[in-house]
Parts: sequence; structure tokens; C-alpha cells
Amino acid sequence: MRRVMCPPTYFEIEYSINPWMKLGTKVDHELADRQWHELVELLRRMGDTIEVIEAAPGWPDMTFAGDAGLAWRNRFIPSRFRHAERAGEVEHYERWFRAEGFEVCPMPDGVVFEGLGDVVFHNGAAFAGHGFRSGEKAVQHLTRLVPELRILGQLETVDERYFHLAMALGFIDDSTVVYYEPAFTAASVQCIRSTIPRAISVSETDANEYFACNNLVVGDTVILDNCTPQLRADLAEAGYDVATCDMSEFKKSGGSLRCLVLTLM
Repeated sequence: MRRVMCPPTYFEIEYSINPWMKLGTKVDHELADRQWHELVELLRRMGDTIEVIEAAPGWPDMTFAGDAGLAWRNRFIPSRFRHAERAGEVEHYERWFRAEGFEVCPMPDGVVFEGLGDVVFHNGAAFAGHGFRSGEKAVQHLTRLVPELRILGQLETVDERYFHLAMALGFIDDSTVVYYEPAFTAASVQCIRSTIPRAISVSETDANEYFACNNLVVGDTVILDNCTPQLRADLAEAGYDVATCDMSEFKKSGGSLRCLVLTLM
């Protein structure tokens, strides 16, 4: 698997655009840097190819590369962030993808789209999210720009802590997802349950403390910040081992493992 990542550059939370970001919170930069590099090395040991894009001054959330857009084959659909605090990240990612030979295909003006934050996929199938960031109309344009991507359903989040779909739902394989039920409307929960044969409902602790839905899967291993014994057992029953990778400093900004990685499909 080829993935794009961007190293962290910040020392404290200087603005707040989600409930996790508390102004003035101190981020241990040395620890954040170590956590990021440990994740990079873990993914490389597991066989992934990691491409590193350099962070641009003034855009601290650029380290959450997964929110920068969606890369499909030779196309890159860049995000159109809802908040001005992140808007300037996009040009740096666009420049990198153009240099790598990708066709950059932006969303129309006025359409809010936040990349893999609100498109949770496995192979050629995906759920698209809306509620707090990406607009509901974004999926219409996404299917036009990437007609090969099969949208299984549009899910709406109703708890602002789960401002991105990828905070509340993650694919494990074609037939397995983990999700945090209280984050969704009843109709969205029904869509998940009726579409995916094994939908593992995680606890408040797993969702809120460990950000367990914001995970990465490599082979038969699920990489998590941490998880409860119950979730570990549920994943083992599905045939998966758990590897932990501490994300304490990134969770202070409302992101974890999946947020740090832009996977090229």
C-alpha cells in the first residue's frame, strides 16, 4: 500500500475548530514527533510505502494528511475545507500530487469536501459522511469525478465530537466495520447494519478515549491507539490481531491514526 504522510510541526493548540481542540493546550512536540515516526516505521515494517510531504509553515493541521483529499488511481480530488484555518493546506498537497503525475480534479466552488475524513473506504466501496464538515452534495460530485468508487450509503453524524465520519466508523475488511452507534442518526445506523454483515459497535471508551474507529488495517492487523479488551476480543473473533501505536498528542487536535495517512487507492 502506498501512503502519503506529513510530519507534525506544532507546539500548542492555537485555534479550535472541533470539540477536542482546547485553546492553549500544550502539545509535547518531541513526543508527537516520536509517535509519528513510530507509526511510519511500523507501516514500513508491514510492507507499506510511505511518501513524505513536507509541512508548510502556518498550517499545523497539515499533518492530518488523510483530510487533504482523496487519491484514486491517477486522480486527486482535493478537499475544500469548511474552516479557513485549514484551507491553505490544500495548495501544498495539490502541488505534490501534480508533481507525482496525478490529475487534480477539484470539487465545484461552494461544495465542502474533507477528503478521507468523510469518505471511509475499503477496496472499491465506501461510505460517505456529512453533518459537520463535508456537505451532503459532495457525494454527487465525487461519484462524477470517481465513477469507479461504489458508494454504499451516505451517513450523517449528529455528535460534534465525531465531526468526520472517519472518527466514528472504520472498515476492517469488505464485510466488517467498527462504528460508534451514538454518533449517527437512526437511519445511518440502519444503513450500516443492513449493508455490512459484521458491524462491530464499539463502546464509549473505545470511541471517545481511544479513537478506535480512526484506525489503520494492514493485512490481518488492526493498528489502534489502544482499545478495550472487549474490542480486542471482537476483532480476534473476526480474525484480526491488534497492534497499538500511541497517538496521545494527535488526539489533542481531534485526530488519530487514519487522520495522519492519505492512502492512495
